Amino acid sequence: MTRRPWPSSRTARSPSAPSPAALGDDLFVVPVFGKTYRSTNLGQEFSFVLVDDRGVLQGRLGGLHLREDSPFTGFDFTVVADPYRARAFHLNRYGLYAWSADGVLRARMPTAEKPFKPLVHFALLECTPAGELLLAHRKQHLLLRVPVPQELDDPAVAVEAALKGYGRERTALKKQYAPVNWLWSDSAATVRHL
Repeated sequence: MTRRPWPSSRTARSPSAPSPAALGDDLFVVPVFGKTYRSTNLGQEFSFVLVDDRGVLQGRLGGLHLREDSPFTGFDFTVVADPYRARAFHLNRYGLYAWSADGVLRARMPTAEKPFKPLVHFALLECTPAGELLLAHRKQHLLLRVPVPQELDDPAVAVEAALKGYGRERTALKKQYAPVNWLWSDSAATVRHL
């Protein structure tokens, strides 16, 4: 009998080491999480801590519940930051979250609510210098830009509009490029060999 090394494709995977996100020249968000287990990790300790440029703990991003907002489901620990506007964002299977630089949760868009359900199919990549969230669809190999309003009081309207626009634009692209298994190719594109 041979034993397969853990983790296999059928068991839980370990989260990769997420990168810190710069909230400014001297303030960073660092994801910290507890030990991962083979069975369930829901309810395990995690935090997104605020650390200055000397490594001194300055606080944490608050407002997340250990079970109801757990990044362990899907192992989505990515946090991105907009240093120009001093705000941080996180997307996991339970929702999209936005914080101010002082760690106060300013917005929560739960994926259990109808307009935000499609968010479970996206991975959070980055926050652009223009203040847009850049999301990648996990299976369709398409990017979605979500413009975030200057004030974080109600980004839900912008997220909902971006998700609706994504569906229309994806349909137009499907007619134009006819992807096979969501692999996009452009036969008219010039290919240069070096």
